[in-house]
Amino acid sequence: MTGTYEDPPEYRGGTQLALPSPGPIAKRLMWINAGVFLFFLVVDRFAWGRSLYLWLALDPSRWKELFPLAPVWELVTYGFLHSLTDPFHLLFNLLGIYFFGTMVESALGSRRFLTLTLSAIALGGAVQLFLGLFSANPGHTVGISGAVLCYIVAAAVMQPNAMVIFIMFPLRLKTLAMIMVGIDLFGLLRGGGGTAYAVHLTGALYGFAAVRSGWAWRDPVESLTRRRAEGRARNAQEDEERLDELLSRIHDKGIQSLSRREKEFLKRVSSRR
Repeated sequence: MTGTYEDPPEYRGGTQLALPSPGPIAKRLMWINAGVFLFFLVVDRFAWGRSLYLWLALDPSRWKELFPLAPVWELVTYGFLHSLTDPFHLLFNLLGIYFFGTMVESALGSRRFLTLTLSAIALGGAVQLFLGLFSANPGHTVGISGAVLCYIVAAAVMQPNAMVIFIMFPLRLKTLAMIMVGIDLFGLLRGGGGTAYAVHLTGALYGFAAVRSGWAWRDPVESLTRRRAEGRARNAQEDEERLDELLSRIHDKGIQSLSRREKEFLKRVSSRR
């Protein structure tokens, strides 16, 4: 992690045309999204298939109906569904995962990248849910576009001058990010269109904040493991201090001065040696 977020030398000039090799999480995300799309494309002809699709999509109306038993799974599952009538919805997101997700995963590592992805999906879903609760007809929200916008902005903060091809034109990554955010911001202010612009913009904002603040490099599993190790070391130190105290008391007053609990502690500590 660098503090200035400047481009490494290989990104400071020239257009990058080589196709990247996706990381393990980016690859799995692509397969999962494509597989889920094909599955629902097949079962959508059945009533149960359509019901299952709607049950996994983000639906603020259902949150109102089921309150206080909220369908919290929707905050994540909606991100792995896509429009069954518009295959380009899936295609664009798969391309976003492939190019920009791969770039971010290579910088963060797979576990941090997965955390970033799920966080972006959940945060975008939470904002969309909040707005939908105050809407007369919120509709359903599906798609991993919020996470894709998170990747684009996060990559642009890390490598702002990296050159990419947008349609047919070479652009700096920071320029592409500003264009994408601008399109979504315009769409949100204009209203309508059936696109969850709030999800996109939440993902973009989170991607920017996560990289600039350093959150993106924090590994929750690593942090938990470290805290557990520190806790074990602290407990071992406290046990040693208590053991020394009890041994000193036995030396001065005999073992009969110990309580039943203190004797059990002494036996337990002795068995570990």
